[in-house]
Amino acid sequence: MLSSKSARLLSVGLLAAVLPLLGLYALLMKVSTPGPDGGMEPTVATICYIALTGLFGALITVAVNFSRQLAREAKGNRRTP
Repeated sequence: MLSSKSARLLSVGLLAAVLPLLGLYALLMKVSTPGPDGGMEPTVATICYIALTGLFGALITVAVNFSRQLAREAKGNRRTP
């Protein structure tokens, strides 16, 4: 059982961890985009888009859900999903 301050701090920290994940996602999408001067083939780029979207979507979903759970615990509302 965490104290209210610790749970609130961890909740904010988890939400703050989402921003670098979104930045890394945007960077990897930019890198994997085919350009006029060469780069990945469109089929490989599409597979890369799908894989990265699934991976980062899952990571962000887990971080946001943990953050919401910690925020509820900080308020004293211990409701299990």
